[in-house]
Amino acid sequence: MASGQGVILLQGREVSYLLVRVRSRKRLGLLLDGQGVLQVRVPWRATQRQAEQFLQAHAPWVLQQLATGEEKRERPPLQMGDRLPFLDDTLQLQHGTGQIRPLFREGDRLWVAEGYGSPAELIGLLESWYRQQAHGYLPDRLQSWASRMGLSFARLSIRSQRSRWGSCSSKKSINLNWRLMCLPSWVADYVMVHELCHLSHMNHSPEFWALLARFLPHYPECRRQLRLFSPPW
Repeated sequence: MASGQGVILLQGREVSYLLVRVRSRKRLGLLLDGQGVLQVRVPWRATQRQAEQFLQAHAPWVLQQLATGEEKRERPPLQMGDRLPFLDDTLQLQHGTGQIRPLFREGDRLWVAEGYGSPAELIGLLESWYRQQAHGYLPDRLQSWASRMGLSFARLSIRSQRSRWGSCSSKKSINLNWRLMCLPSWVADYVMVHELCHLSHMNHSPEFWALLARFLPHYPECRRQLRLFSPPW
């Protein structure tokens, strides 16, 4: 693997990036790492010009990810009293006294056991709880949409992708991100219907978008809401 640095102008903003060449890679890809460094991962023989053309083609995504990363690094740590998004609700963090479970929901409250006060511990608890809720909600919701659309998928996996809300393979396996639980239900539905449409069209052809619009005529607004999403922690 080899790498080099570069700077490019994207929609009027100067953006630094790290060009990473990988011998085994076949396609170009983008990654914003944990330190906020934008990486352009390319096949070994790809040129810097190709990398920058790829960046220009994905400028809206790049700028949104950079803005989200900057906001996240500037965001104060979670604390009791904060409200977190959960589908169509918001849940308020509260410290519980004498509770056995580390975290549980009661109405619009998320009760956190005493002793789990550090930011790292709290985030770990929240991610575990949100994942559990995703496993309870997403499979039934996806199956409901599949039945409505007259489609069937082979299997569902719930994952923790950092840069994708979902995906669909040629073997009809669908992956969904547990962070969908942080979105309004109608936006989460868009991601599920989007992936189900790939069962019929493994591309983003006009036929794909026509199928999507048939079931979700308001999908452009859903896409806009996804671009505006800011992680709660």
